[in-house]
Formats: sequence, C-alpha cells, structure tokens
Amino acid sequence: MTSQNNQNKIYLIEGFLIKNQKLLLLFIIGISFIIKLFFLNFYAQPYFFDVQTYIEAVEFFLKGISFSDVIMPLYPIVVYIAEKILNIQIFNILFSCLTIFITFQLLSFIYNKIIFKFLIILIIAFYPFNIFYSITGFSETFYVLFLTTTLLFFYKDNIFLATLFGSLALLIKPVHFYPLLFFIFYFQIYYFKKEFKQSVLNILGCVAILILVMSPWWIFNYNKYNKFIMFNLSSTLTLFIGNNPLNKTGGGTVVDDHDIKNFPKRFSKNQQDFSYDLLKGYPGFSFDENKNKVIFIEGVEGAINRHKSYLEYSQKYIFDNPDKFIELAFKKFVRFWRLWPYSQEYNSFKYIIISLLSYGPFLILFIFYTFKFISKFEKHTFPLILMIFYFSFVHMILISSIRYRFPIENFIIILGVYFLMSEIGKKTKLR
Repeated sequence: MTSQNNQNKIYLIEGFLIKNQKLLLLFIIGISFIIKLFFLNFYAQPYFFDVQTYIEAVEFFLKGISFSDVIMPLYPIVVYIAEKILNIQIFNILFSCLTIFITFQLLSFIYNKIIFKFLIILIIAFYPFNIFYSITGFSETFYVLFLTTTLLFFYKDNIFLATLFGSLALLIKPVHFYPLLFFIFYFQIYYFKKEFKQSVLNILGCVAILILVMSPWWIFNYNKYNKFIMFNLSSTLTLFIGNNPLNKTGGGTVVDDHDIKNFPKRFSKNQQDFSYDLLKGYPGFSFDENKNKVIFIEGVEGAINRHKSYLEYSQKYIFDNPDKFIELAFKKFVRFWRLWPYSQEYNSFKYIIISLLSYGPFLILFIFYTFKFISKFEKHTFPLILMIFYFSFVHMILISSIRYRFPIENFIIILGVYFLMSEIGKKTKLR
C-alpha cells in the first residue's frame, strides 16, 4: 500500500511538471538570472586580465596592428561588442541562462523523464561553478553554450546546424575539433544509420559548412603568416609549458616577486612552471645580454619559428624523459579532476566545502556510471562520455586546470544524475 501511495505521489509530481513545464522552466531560468546578477554585484572577485586582452586584440585588429598569436577571434569580438553596450559579464549571464534552456532540450535524448529533466535543470541553474564562470569575463560560458547547442542538433538529426555551431565553437576554442569530425560520422552512420548515399552527401555538406565558417579566419592567418594556420599558434606553446623540466605541478603558471607584491590575495609564493630561457639558441628567440634573459624575436617569422621551436623542444623532452612525461600526465589528470580549486584565492575552507558539496557528489555518481557504461555500451550517452574523456586526455598532454574541466562539467552532472535516476527507475515507474 505504501509503495502504491509513493507511486501515486510520483505520478502527481510528474503530471504537474508536464502540465507546467514551460512556465516552470522560465521561472527557473529567471531565478538563475537574478541570482547571477546578485553575485555579479555583491561578490568581490580578483582581477583577471582576460577581458582587457580580448578587447585589445580587437582594437589592434581594427587599427591594422598585429595582435596575439594565441587567441581565437569569436569571443574577443563578442567581448568588444558587449563592452560597448553593457559589459561582458551581463552577456555571459545571458549565455549561461540560454544554456539552461538548450540543456533542457538536450536531456530528452539522454533520459526522457520529466523529473530527471527538471532535476538537472535545477542543478545546473544554481551550480556554483556555473554561477562563477557566468560572472567573469572568461570565454568558458560562451563556449559551453555552443558546445551544448552543437550536441543538441546532432541528437535532433540536424547535422548541418550541428556542424555550423560546432564550427563557430572552434572560433572560440578549437579543442573539440576531432570530436566534431567524429560526431559527423558517428551520428550519420551509427546513431541514425543513414543510407550510404545520404550519409556521403550529408558529410560533404558538413565539410562545406566547416570550410565556409573557418575560411575568413584561414584567410586572415594566411595573410598574417604567409602560410596555412588552421587555428592559432597556441597548441605548441601549451605543449612546451606542460612538458619541460621546470614544470612540477602540471599547470602553466609563472609567479614572481612582482606578482606577490601586487596581487597578495592571489599569490603567496614563487612558482615557475616554465621559462623561455630553456629555449636559448632556438629559432624565434634571442638572448638579451643587458636583461640576461631570452626574449622573443619580433615579427611574423619570429612567431612561426617559435611555434616550431616549442614543438621541437617538447617532443625532445618527452622522448628523452618518458618517465617524467608520465609523471606529469598523472599530475595533470589529478589536477583536472581535482575536487576543489588549485588557485590560492579559491583554496580557502569555504571554497573547498562549496566545491566538495557541489561537484563532489556528481563526480562520484559519474564514476559509477562510467563503470556501468564500460560494462554496457549506450549509444545515446556515448557522445557525452567521449567529450568528457577527450577533454581530460588533451589536458593530460598539455596543461591542466579545473578551468579546463568546466566545459564538460554539465555533462558530468547529466551522466551522474542519469545513473542515479535510471537505477531508481528500475524500481519506480517514471514518466
């Protein structure tokens, strides 16, 4: 009798959610927006240089002045426009709220149970890390919106829009390039099992969209470097930073006495994960006798030579020191999945507790789901699994931080709660 009463209560809750889902979704998004605005106005944050760097990149471009070799173009343009209208933090809050709506649509393809969908939406709407990144000038919130939208259109069998948003996301961060290519084939051939001729035509159409979206950036890079550069010159730089004898942490930080003096809340001790002095004698660098340090050779040729030198040095270090490479890769793995922030300003007791109580349970549930997935493949969750472990793998090779984990944290939450709800659903009938 008690079991039947519980089942009736579940039916009542489900009926209420189904009947009022649009209104409830709008209400949750609205409350999330208000809370994020509150934290934006009343939560003191340390100063981050990212926003100013993005603005300067666009201003230099408009003036015809060469700018950073390691920045992708789309988010700086958004920052520049946003700062002219209001500020990028307000826009990031809007992007974060729009991601809630997109995620709600995506959940129908993972586990189409109304309680599951609203539980996930409630979690990500008020998830502390989502709130934090939405009130910064970082590009992660904007990137997550495009990643989520890309996956949604893949699941909806709209491969052209999926490729469009996935290609635009490359202009924010190109880290998902290989999963994007894989998904084009995966959804056409395996997930939806399209006929061969249709699959070929669709794949060719996706290639055309990718080329169309990326072409302006490729042309810009060719004019700048006089050679084809698909994304930017950051990949070999981060490979060097993450693989050199000075790196003991798996991160990519240099903290000196000047930083400690000017930013005491952020830094308390010196740290040097890399130094350009290691590249003395390599093309693209010269030694300044007066400053007694290695400096960059200016110009495009210098930038291209440095790009090659980073790769040459990193490859040599990895091949000559495989044990150190494996040790660093493990440290990066631990750092990527770390339960609380590494940075000093976010390493206090309150932040550790917030992180443990918010991220920790979903990580545990996700680990349980991973074992379940290994024992029984599920094609509808495989894209999320792939994205999560691909991001983890990439940052085991390059440099690692929980910031780099953020783009896949919503997926971790989804799969963790999916595991919990599917186990509950075996004993309870859910609609």
